Amino acid sequence: MRTRILILCILVCGLASIASRAARAQTTLEVPGPANQNQPYVPPAQPPAIRIAPSNGDGGNTIQLLPGWNQPPAQPQPAPPPPVNVAPMTAQAAPALPSVFRGCWQGQVSQLDWIRSEPGAHKIGFWTTKNYRLCYKRVGNQPFTLTFTEAGVEPNEKIINARGHVVPISTDGRAYATMRSRLNFDEYKTRGDGFSPTFAVDEVTNLDCRIAGDDMIVSADVFGARDGAPWFRAHWRADFHKFEN
Repeated sequence: MRTRILILCILVCGLASIASRAARAQTTLEVPGPANQNQPYVPPAQPPAIRIAPSNGDGGNTIQLLPGWNQPPAQPQPAPPPPVNVAPMTAQAAPALPSVFRGCWQGQVSQLDWIRSEPGAHKIGFWTTKNYRLCYKRVGNQPFTLTFTEAGVEPNEKIINARGHVVPISTDGRAYATMRSRLNFDEYKTRGDGFSPTFAVDEVTNLDCRIAGDDMIVSADVFGARDGAPWFRAHWRADFHKFEN
């Protein structure tokens, strides 16, 4: 009997000790409470957008950081148009001049209103007199055309191999027309440099022509080149006279 009582006492004391240790552990263990589910969700801050803006100082594009600027969504780009086949340029037919231009005309240009050299060009020498002749006639049943044109140089010991021609460009259909002449020749140099004794001259002249009776009043702008490089510009006025109907 005593033995049973002793065993029961030992069991009771052991259970009491275990309960005491469990209570102490519960008082020291802290468990966080549940989160407040009613709190609104705040998304994380987005980095500022980057926009490319033109700049006048760097010759290209400058990247600028623009806080608070929201880049719009990309828009779909339309498909590029199909390539267009362009026909090659063809020579424009010479216009038919009014009947008042019919006949043969000639004129001489010995003086200029002004002349100036192009920047960095060679020094300009003396102006050489130029001669113009053109005939506006018809051959057989063909339409009236410039059957003969000549742009030349007054005979000069310094100039050789002169050749030139005149072509019509436009007309108002009454008594006015624009023409263009091209004159090429070789001119001897004043001083030898051990190379070619001559240089090539190319003169392109735009002529404004107006008929007044038996005279063709001409005003012209000249663009001159020396050995292919720009050389001078000039302006002249002259009267071409009819010498054959």
